[in-house]
Amino acid sequence: MNINRLLLAMTLVGSLSLIPLHAQTNIHGPSDLGCSQGMCNAQIRTLHSLARYGSFEAMTLLSMIYATGDGREADPKKALSYLQRAVRYRHPMAVFLLSEWHREGLVVEQDLEQAEALLTQAVELHFSPAQFKRAMQLLQLSDDDSVAAGMDLLHKASNTQLVDAMFVLARLKQEGLFTAQDLEGAATLFKNLVLSGHELSRPYLRETIAALAPQPEAAKLVADLQQSYDMEVIQVIGRDFKTDTMLSNMVVQLQRTGLYVRGSMSRIRTTPCDGTHGCASIQPRAGDRDLIQTLTHRY
Repeated sequence: MNINRLLLAMTLVGSLSLIPLHAQTNIHGPSDLGCSQGMCNAQIRTLHSLARYGSFEAMTLLSMIYATGDGREADPKKALSYLQRAVRYRHPMAVFLLSEWHREGLVVEQDLEQAEALLTQAVELHFSPAQFKRAMQLLQLSDDDSVAAGMDLLHKASNTQLVDAMFVLARLKQEGLFTAQDLEGAATLFKNLVLSGHELSRPYLRETIAALAPQPEAAKLVADLQQSYDMEVIQVIGRDFKTDTMLSNMVVQLQRTGLYVRGSMSRIRTTPCDGTHGCASIQPRAGDRDLIQTLTHRY
């Protein structure tokens, strides 16, 4: 790789890695849940109930709420207690969130060594935002082994439809940075991102269409890409998604799993409510978005 391409690669990866992770992946932030002025009281009470019956997702959400004061008065001790309970059971999202807290000095003392150790654990648990963050770290190193490992993690995160990972991978394929140039692969990623409403990808999709257009063998692909580029994207919100608070939808999804309902056979999250122990289970319906999808910004 010549020096100009190396500088371009470092600029691309470096600038993306400087974006705060909660902005990249929507994993946490004081305004994310939209719970101002007591709007989420009912949902938070439900989360407490779900947490008592073993929902690690509910525990993690409660830790965010008490850490940021979004929906409840900030209570760092309570926030850490909920998060540590989920971390003890190696819940991937909780492990990753605690890593970020140690990295930022939020709720806990800043401890970069502990942050990296927890990040490694979250990567091993195949949590895509952790894979993406570690990939960004590795791609800033100069040795071939680190770059290869970083690209492997970036592909894995992209395959889970993590938007930021898809976008970075598409840009690297487009430019031929850290990997062989692959305009068709880049264009397909940009197309999927554009169709999901990721407007930042639109000009890059246009660029890849222009680059592929002179190739006769790519005519069918170009026509498909152009159709996607020209398509008006209309975002449809599921019938149960309440626009006044993101938390409402998350709580509905947790309740519908049937795993954390009073009267279930046990509090173990892998034991569903089967209707024989005084509980009721409503399965997720078409159009629903699950908790991890919402929190990690998958399309």
